[in-house]
Amino acid sequence: MPLYNAAPYVADAVESVLQQQFHDFELVIVNDGSTDQSARIVSAIQDPRIRLIHQQNQGQSAAVNRGVRESAGQFIKIVDADDWINPEHLSAQMQSLEGTTDCVSACRWGYFREDFRRPAVRAEHADRDYADPLQWLVDSLTRDEGMMGGWKWLIPRTVWDRSGGYDPRLSLNNDFHASIAVLLASQGVRFAAEAVYSYRKGQAGSLSGSGTRRAYTSALLTTQLGCELLLAREDSARIRHLCAVRYQRWAYDFFPACPDLADAAESHSQKLGGAIVSFPGGRLGRLLAALLGWRNARRLQQVACLSGWNYVRRIKRKLS
Repeated sequence: MPLYNAAPYVADAVESVLQQQFHDFELVIVNDGSTDQSARIVSAIQDPRIRLIHQQNQGQSAAVNRGVRESAGQFIKIVDADDWINPEHLSAQMQSLEGTTDCVSACRWGYFREDFRRPAVRAEHADRDYADPLQWLVDSLTRDEGMMGGWKWLIPRTVWDRSGGYDPRLSLNNDFHASIAVLLASQGVRFAAEAVYSYRKGQAGSLSGSGTRRAYTSALLTTQLGCELLLAREDSARIRHLCAVRYQRWAYDFFPACPDLADAAESHSQKLGGAIVSFPGGRLGRLLAALLGWRNARRLQQVACLSGWNYVRRIKRKLS
């Protein structure tokens, strides 16, 4: 469990692990230089299965890698310090592997805002066993939401070691590359329907909500690294198109804050054959993009946000 300034949530996250029906585990928590009360809260929880490790702030990727290095178990499960897993989670994922150390186990997942016990669980096409991990990736990225959080998997240590773990250069979207590396280092995916992961949505200051240049640079790099792995496994029309779509979506996100990164992402997309990707926004946004070009439409979106539209969007998200 990587831990950084999660004081309001970490006790619930830790308790969700300690209350598992499967008991034979250690919980390695890596305090990545928290400046709030997170470490003190964890220290107050008395359970011999907890190991709390402190390090200077190096980022989530480095914290995950440190936790795996310090652990002794033969299976690895990542749980973020602001999320929750149901009591059947570990036992269901262990049972799904049926003793194999070549496959990874996948869980179900859903967003929550307030009550972690009642996530809005997704029903996804990829919720099944796969003999070919590449096909799982294709289906997730083209038919589902492409959610590939590292927390989704129960990973045999042999598979983790072959994957190389997390790239410490990455922050935003670091799971994209790490999950691709893990899956392609495996021999397949086993689905554990009874395992549910509750993923917190809308936390202020979360990594996924970061819009800094450093975060965007990480998003571009993780896309490059992940797509390189995919294309190395299968340099085909379907993989090239999948990657072109991914790059184009990031181009929309990067602009206008980082136009050079947007240009780089779109250039990567074009080199892979390009992709027609729906412009982010409502009908008006798509109309403006068709009339004025997507960059001008994004500039107008930014003006609207600065004029108060972000407030309206926040209210709409709270009501959804």
